[in-house]
Amino acid sequence: MTALLDPSSRSLVFAVFSVFVVICLMLCVITGADEDDRALVRSDSRRLRSWQQGIAMGGDTTTVATVTVLVGMVATTGFDGLGVMLGSLVGVLLFLVLVIEPLRAHASLTAPDLLDARGSGGSAVRVAWGVVTLMVCFPLLVVQLVVVGNVAAALLGQPGARTGCIVVIGCVMTALAVSGGIRGTGVVMITKSAIALPVLVVAAALVLYRFGGDLGRLLDAASLGSGTGEAFLRPGGYTGDGWVGAVNRIGHIFGMTMATLAMPAVLMRAIATKSPRGARTVGRWMLGELVLLYGALAVVGVGAAALVGTVLREAGPSAQVFTPLLLGRALDDGGLLVAALACVLFLTALAAVVDVTLAAGITLGRDVLAATGDRQAGRLDGTASRWSAALTGLAAAAVAVVCADWNLVVVSTLWLALCGAALAPVLLYALYWPGFTARGALWCLWGATAVCVVALVVSPYASGTPTSIMPGHDFRLWDVTIPGVVTVPAGFLLGWLGSVTDRRRTGEHAVRRDVPRAVRR
Repeated sequence: MTALLDPSSRSLVFAVFSVFVVICLMLCVITGADEDDRALVRSDSRRLRSWQQGIAMGGDTTTVATVTVLVGMVATTGFDGLGVMLGSLVGVLLFLVLVIEPLRAHASLTAPDLLDARGSGGSAVRVAWGVVTLMVCFPLLVVQLVVVGNVAAALLGQPGARTGCIVVIGCVMTALAVSGGIRGTGVVMITKSAIALPVLVVAAALVLYRFGGDLGRLLDAASLGSGTGEAFLRPGGYTGDGWVGAVNRIGHIFGMTMATLAMPAVLMRAIATKSPRGARTVGRWMLGELVLLYGALAVVGVGAAALVGTVLREAGPSAQVFTPLLLGRALDDGGLLVAALACVLFLTALAAVVDVTLAAGITLGRDVLAATGDRQAGRLDGTASRWSAALTGLAAAAVAVVCADWNLVVVSTLWLALCGAALAPVLLYALYWPGFTARGALWCLWGATAVCVVALVVSPYASGTPTSIMPGHDFRLWDVTIPGVVTVPAGFLLGWLGSVTDRRRTGEHAVRRDVPRAVRR
């Protein structure tokens, strides 16, 4: 993989990256840790202005996999990669319309507070939500660390140093999550967005300039460079043909849309918005940032197909994480653009890992470990959350070393499936269905998790193909690789069924729970 990068630009890349990392470290430490996790989310986070919170939440939605794997998917499969971007934007719109205002009105620290306030919570539900959230955060952390470890090893010119890079970077980012707190990580997230967005927009502008601003010419060159011809602009390049391809495509867009509604780090920041008016301001900035970002990423992906498609095909699927760097080398022989894009990858990974680690730590400390005991609203939760964040980050680094050679799309599909099928239905039911009960929440959380795991185990991701986790075995029962069209409806069905069969359910006619003000408006 080292041969894919220009050796003469490695020193420049490393120098520029080091400067940005030092700046981010200083910002995270200076903006400081809070005394406990309640102050962390509710007070200190509110020192950020609404527009700053919106930029930070937009950054939360963007992971390093978005900038690498997704861009690589666009470059190699075309239409299907663009469909994933569309699904994510639709999810952001639904989140802003349906979730952010009523969520902040009822949740004080984490999403289970909403369930308690709406009468469908309890210790068992809090633990279940916390466990599923950790099952979402953990694979997400692993993907970030594997990608950034691969890129760091390539920049150093030492592919064998990947394991060391993963461990060192994982430890540094875990330390930032523990010491920086949510305001410190928010500042880092804003810094990342302020750097990443202009760099990607410049890269997209250079692609358009290379083709004279003619989109038709760019698409023709991408079709030729990808080696797929006209199929580049048609569905099926990644999801497949026939009924399996149709199920995969629907599942991809549907699953991505629902997963965006309930990403743990985004929910953590949404709870901390100041007011309904502030929530609307947050939404405008978040949406504006993501529309511009995904537009730039789409152009970058198509440009990579046109300019470096042959290199990507020869290098194989593992080269997808280097797609932005390969494009930067093709656009700028001097190496400055490669250095800037490398910094974007590292900063995106840094910000995402720090934020997700913090969200996982707060969930583990408050919703799992402290759910069955007498929670002291203060230092006990804060201490537990910080230790939990440290353990989560270090464990993710260890697992990332073991899973470094796995297909990253498999790991990404797992967390997306769980987030969209288990967390999102519970969140929407709790907000908009007065008859939703704790039993319905438990059925949805545990049942949808089981459905997602089984669906992936019997798919080609687990066995039966050269890119499977166990390529030497074949116990697949279907060829669907993106089961969102099955898992998401299953989650909603289990939540409904558990609620309507609950004997303790009082129903809407017996006791009507208050609807959030934002919903009534």
